[in-house]
Amino acid sequence: MNREVAFASHVCRAQRGSLESLIYFNACQDRVAASIVDAVERFGPIEIVEDGERLRVAVSGLPHAQALFAVETRTGRPVGVAVFARADLHYMTVVHLGVASEFAAGGKRAHEQLLLRLLRELRRSSRRIKGIERCELFYAHERDRSGARQRELFDSRSFAAQSSAVAFTRSQIIQ
Repeated sequence: MNREVAFASHVCRAQRGSLESLIYFNACQDRVAASIVDAVERFGPIEIVEDGERLRVAVSGLPHAQALFAVETRTGRPVGVAVFARADLHYMTVVHLGVASEFAAGGKRAHEQLLLRLLRELRRSSRRIKGIERCELFYAHERDRSGARQRELFDSRSFAAQSSAVAFTRSQIIQ
């Protein structure tokens, strides 16, 4: 696996401009603009918060939201982010996903599959969270008129129907 990108729960404060670009001015956000609007309306806006020399993100409507960042190891620049929250003991929702445009489909580094790697790292990290059995991606690949439909990333009751690249169950988390 490519070692030029590492995963972390924070970003260095000196990278504020890069993080703002990734979250607020992402060149690829038009692809999921309706889902972003739905997520902001439902959960509240994403805010960048300084925590000493580190930056993290907060979501106004989700006080316990967390983030997983993909960071270039050489420069410290954030190139991907997944913001998620645990809705209850068994359920986690990814409320925001973003990757830098060079890693998105059609980008010069698309072959590195950063979004897939970010989701796999989230899966690996969820193994340490006791009780998580199901995770859903709020951004929908299809938009329902009543609001964005959630796309299931993993569910122990319907694993067979899920993509093996993204889906995982509690039994796989324990392994």
